[in-house]
Formats: sequence, structure tokens, C-alpha cells
Amino acid sequence: MGTPQEILAQYENLVLHHANEAETRLKVINDVLYNVLGWTHADVKPEDRVSEDGQTTWADYTIRTGMTALVVEAKKVGVSFSEVPDGRRALLSRKVVSGPTGEAIIQARDYARKLSIPFAVVTNGNSWVVFPATRIDQVPFHESSAIIFKTLQSALRDDYAEFHDLLSREAVINGSLENELLGRIENQIDDRRLNRFFTTSFSKISRHSLFPLIEDAITTAFTEDVVNGDPSILEKCYVQTPERVRFDHRIKMHVAKKEAVTAKAPLRPMRDNERAVTAVVRNAAGRSRPVAVLVLGQVGAGKTTFLEFTKKVGARDLFEAKSGRTYPHWLYVDFRTYSASQDPIEFLSNELKEKINAEPFLSNYERCIQHAYKEEIEALFKGPLYLLANDEGERKRRISQLLMSDYEKIIPYVEKILRYVAKNTPIFLVIDNVDQFEEDTVQARIFGDAMALAQKIKLNLVCSMREATYVRHKNTAVFDAFDFDPVAIDPPAVQAVLSKRFFVAKQLLEGRTANFTAENGAEVHVSSLAIVIDLVQMSVLGTELGNLIEVLATSDIRLALRMTREFLQSGWTASGKALRVFQATGKYIMPQHEALRAIMLSNQQVYYEEFSPMGNPFDSRLAKSEAQLLRLFVLSAIVNLSSERAFRHLEGSEIRKHVREIGFGDSLIQKVLVDLCELRFIHTISHSSPTFESNYVVSRLGGHIVRNFIANFVFIENVMMDTFISDEVVWLELKALTNKIYSERDTISKLKLRKERAQVFYRFMNALYTSLYEESIRRGLPKEWCAHPLRNMALEFETNLKRALASAERNYGPSASEERRTH
Repeated sequence: MGTPQEILAQYENLVLHHANEAETRLKVINDVLYNVLGWTHADVKPEDRVSEDGQTTWADYTIRTGMTALVVEAKKVGVSFSEVPDGRRALLSRKVVSGPTGEAIIQARDYARKLSIPFAVVTNGNSWVVFPATRIDQVPFHESSAIIFKTLQSALRDDYAEFHDLLSREAVINGSLENELLGRIENQIDDRRLNRFFTTSFSKISRHSLFPLIEDAITTAFTEDVVNGDPSILEKCYVQTPERVRFDHRIKMHVAKKEAVTAKAPLRPMRDNERAVTAVVRNAAGRSRPVAVLVLGQVGAGKTTFLEFTKKVGARDLFEAKSGRTYPHWLYVDFRTYSASQDPIEFLSNELKEKINAEPFLSNYERCIQHAYKEEIEALFKGPLYLLANDEGERKRRISQLLMSDYEKIIPYVEKILRYVAKNTPIFLVIDNVDQFEEDTVQARIFGDAMALAQKIKLNLVCSMREATYVRHKNTAVFDAFDFDPVAIDPPAVQAVLSKRFFVAKQLLEGRTANFTAENGAEVHVSSLAIVIDLVQMSVLGTELGNLIEVLATSDIRLALRMTREFLQSGWTASGKALRVFQATGKYIMPQHEALRAIMLSNQQVYYEEFSPMGNPFDSRLAKSEAQLLRLFVLSAIVNLSSERAFRHLEGSEIRKHVREIGFGDSLIQKVLVDLCELRFIHTISHSSPTFESNYVVSRLGGHIVRNFIANFVFIENVMMDTFISDEVVWLELKALTNKIYSERDTISKLKLRKERAQVFYRFMNALYTSLYEESIRRGLPKEWCAHPLRNMALEFETNLKRALASAERNYGPSASEERRTH
């Protein structure tokens, strides 16, 4: 028994025999719930205990998923629901909420309210009335609407699609009840984020920073464009050591590799020796057919730096200007200044014209231009201008007109100059930074025009792009036209990069003196600012702070450089003391918590996820309280799986399956996967956009979020500022504590309040996660999904809070004050 037709026949039989409630439930309602609507036995709890004020009753069915819940109140077939109106919708007015129908509605509503369940259904096996029972949007019950299927024939035959699309499991976990009964799926409708009310830093510590004294040197050494523009600095800063972390002992997690994106095995300068790639460039000089090189790497891996190094250092002698003969040319076109509204070929031609004008050989009339136009000029004076051929003045004037006409049109001038030179010596057209445009159509137009130009005038083509960009375009006709030699740029070791940048900064500061005011008001003279770089290096290289930057950067060197600059600028509160201790002992380690706070805040005064390099695992930005911790739930499972050596990846379909099982729809799951990838917590192994067909691995950052940062006081304190607090009592408590923190002047008292606030937040997040944990246990998900990361890290969190308070008492307590007075 289970098809709609069979259930309808069974219902008629029950009516005929005046069946009781138990029979109605067993022979009709059960079949509708399980066989028609697709609910599972793990979803449904019959005879659920409802206790309040010392009284106990029993709800016929409660249906729970991670997304929502509903009460189903069953009556026997003989109970008349004559008050049910004929229309599909009806207000829960006094007329509807009367008689046996009204009694059942009120009973179901009260059960739902006592159990904190938002929706209810009442049915006598024939009529089905679906309504919101517990509302948080200030709409009174009697102004709410019910959706009504007056007869079982309507529900299972005449209006079956509508009935199924409202009450089936798949529909409900995708938000059908919220959309149809409340008008929206979101239930986080208030502005309950602390950063909406507290927009300035609570810290009153005066920051006496040394950064202004070293800012110019740090900017020069830690800014990619400045380094790439100076060959001598570039050579000093270039790192040929790849990142090799395969197991992170701090979090006991294996770091999985991504797949190669090209069928042809790529050259890897970091592993195969940089000279192997330079050889490709050099060998092009002896080939009759131009080469095509594809430079691939992740965001911030150093693709641009590699290109600059190849031209200015690795093959420098090849591209040096030669006075007596032709020589190869490297024409680098950076699409960062391109506008998507421009025609790519016009932009490319303009850029190449500027390169031609800047090159001594290409811009020289006698050495290059007259030869590029030789055949065309000869043809003119043999034909249309034959009568002027012997008039030298007129001849020069006509040649000048021809050249200026092409020069002003740009494209013909560029093509003729480069075509001529390319016959005699290699020209490399280098296309970089196309990835700034996310639109595939814009990228395809740029690739198409660049490749067409290279083919037309026989240029060697070098295209640099992210692996993800290549994956999106590799099967298009544009890329099929070229047989590319791939070059994979592995991210260099972050701390090796930082070491070289510090070395350059130190050289720039050698011999420079300065004065500054320390935090105790004393004037301090620094005889050589290079000592400041020594101090900074000791705090960063090979330390917890260096490891922190490495983890947060996720192999993005550009991001690592930016974070280092930002923490040096704003994350260092006691620079006078630091310098004094370092000069006296040769040792000093900057506080890691100050660096973490500075990095997390970026250039903001309080934490906002959109401006921070660190995402928030405590808010999935779905405006749905039940789904708020889905980011952490999915991330925790992948991290747990990554602890096993044999783990390779987690399939997107597997993620969807398990998250669906606990009751969330595909649109929410897809949004979470996209966000986790954008936040760099996880990656697709194929570099493709995240979908349910993708395979996923976790990054070191994602592992540290679950097994380190969620127990870190500074991390918790910052992300709570941009986390929605759904519980009103908790919200008011956090808001009140934050007000006290801003008002408190004593450092230790302030820290005690901060500690209390962090504990309130952590307990609330712990409780919120527990519902996901219990759902996964109840439904028998694999053990990796049945973990409770917040509960697991609770002891370490409390230990970190105690450590922070003890540190504050050492630094700001009575003994510390006495020490400051004596110094």
C-alpha cells in the first residue's frame, strides 16, 4: 500500500468502517507521509512528548530536519472538518479556528509552540490544513494564512503537484513552507551584528610604532610591482624553493594536492630548475615556427614575478639592446589597465605601439621602420606614385604621409613593424592579468584577439593565467588553435619569500638613523634602522607568527606580503620596549595575538568578513538561523577526513547527500561550497568552479580554522563582531558586555569582560552547532560528519582565555606598573 490511488481506496474503506484515529494514522496518514511525501523514519517521531508546567501531552507526529520542523496532528476519519473553507488559502480567523477543525488547529499550534516548532499540519486523513504555528516576525496568529487541501482526492489526485511541492521532504528542506506561509525563507531579519553598533576599536592602548621609520623600505621590498620593476631587487627577492608542506603537525592533517590541469606534463621552474624554462625562451630564437607558452599558477603564486625574472634576469642577455644588429624583443602587455568595455585588439595594439616607441630598435626609422615598409613603398613608386619617384622631396613627403596614416590608425603600423622584425628575430608577446575579469566572454575575446595577432604576424606567444581560468577555456576553439608548452608556477615557500624581502629592506635601511617617542614617553635614538628589520625578522621567520602568515596566505604570496605590511603597520603596540629588549639581549618575539588581530582587521577598526583575509566559520550568510553553522559543519567533515593518509578528496555529490540527509536543500549547500572556496577554506582539486560534480580538498587554513582558530581568543573575539546572534537573550547580553568593554579603562578589568563575552559567544555557537551534531548522529552519518568541533575545542579555548588573562596581569598588573616606574 503506498501509491496515491491505493491510499485513496484505503481511505474510502476506512470511512465505510468508521475507523478510529489509530487506523487513520496507520493506513492513510503514514502512507501519505512516508510513501507520497518521502519523509524518512529518521525524520519522523510519532507520539512526541510535550511537557510544560507539570503537564504532559503527546503530539501525534513531529517531523524534524536541520532546516525546519513541523507538528502533524491527526484525527480519525469520522471527525468532521466542516469549517474548512473551499479556497486554497484562508486566514486563521475565528471562523476557521472553531468547531472540531479549530480545536485541532489550536491543539497543533500549542504543541508546536511548546516544542519551538514553526509549522503545523492538522488532518483527519481527508482534509489537510497547513499553517505557521510559531512566528518571530511579529505577525499575529489570526492574521496568518493556512494552506488547505480540503479533500484527500484534491491532495493526491486533482492538486497532487501542489500538495507534493508544499509538504514533500525535498520541498520542505528547500524552504517551501517558509516561502508559501511566511513569504520568505530567511528568519534572520533583525540587525543583530555587533559591528553594526560598535564601529570603532575598543582598544585604548597608545600605539607608538616604529613603522613610519621603516615604511619606505618595507613598501619597496614588500610591494610586488616595485620589486618587479627593478632588476637588481628582483634578482635578490626571487625565490626558487617551492612550498612543500604535506602534513601539518600542529593540526595533524594531510594537505592534499590539486590535479594538473594540462594533458601535457608542464615544466616546473621551482622543481625542474628555472634554467629549463629560460631554455625554452632561448631555443625559440633557433626555431622557424613560433612557440606558445602557457604560464599557469594559482592566485598570488608569482606568475608575474616569474615572467619579469625570465626577461630581466634569467634571459637578460638575450633581450639586451644591440647597437649593430637585431635582437629578440619581449613585449609585455598587462591587462590590469584594460576596461571590459574596450575592444581587446584596440587595447592590445595601443599597448604594443607604446612598446614599439619605447624600444630603441623598433622605433628607429633607419634600422627598422623603413625596412618594415620597404615593399609597400617600392610598390607605390613603381605604380600609383611612379611619376614622383625621382622627386626626392615629394617622395619623402608621400612616405611620411603613409607612415603617419598607419601610425594614427595604430593597428596597421603595429602589425607591419612587428611582422618585419619577427622574420629576423624572435618576438615574444606576453599577455598577463586577464583574470581580473570574471566574465568568461571578456576573457575569451582577449585570448582570441591575442592569439589571432600572434598567428597573423608570427609572434611567440606567452599567456599567463590562473589554472581556474585555463580550466574554463581549455576546450574552446581559441585554445585548440595553439599547441601550448605549459609551465606550472608552484607557490614559493612563504617564509623564504619574507626572508628575502626583509634582506632587501635591511639593505635599504643600512646606515640610516632616526628618533622616535617610545610608549613611556622617552625619546629614543636609533643609530641604524637596519636593527629594526633584525628585530622583525626574529619575530617572523621560523616562529609561530611566521607560521601564522604562511597558513593564512594559503600559498598566495601577494596576500602574504600584504598581511606582513599590515601587521607591521598596525599590529605592534610596544615597539619602544621591543627595541630596548632586543638591543640588550639580541632576542625579542612580537606578540602573535597582536599580529593576528591586525591581519584579521586589515584596514578596518572592527572585523568585517568582506574586508578581512580571514572568513567567518560561524555565519554562513544564509539569513537562516538553522543553517548558520553549515560552513563549519561541512568544513569539519572534510578536515576530519583529511586526517587519514589515504584520503584524496571528498566528492561534491557526497557532501550534498549527507547535508540533504540532515535536512538542507541544494541551494543552501551550493552557496556554502562556493563560500568555502572563496574564503580559501577548501578547494576543488580540478581548479574548476565549485559544483556538486566537483571533488574537494581542504586547505591548511581550513584545517587551522577547525583545529586551532575556533579556540583562539583573538579569532573568536573578532569574528563575533560580524556574526548574527539569533537568540534575543544572548544578543542583549553580548551587546551589554560590549558596552562595558568600551567604557572600562582598566586593562585587566577590560580583559575580564572580554573573556566573559567570548565565553557567552562560544557557548551560544556550541549550542547552535549541537542541533547539527545531533541530526547527523540520529541519521547515522559517517563518523567524520558526526563530530562536534566546538565541543572538542572547548577545553583549549578555556586554556587560551586563562593564558591571555595571566599575560595581561604580568604586563599590566601591579608588578608590571612598578617595573615601568623603575625604568
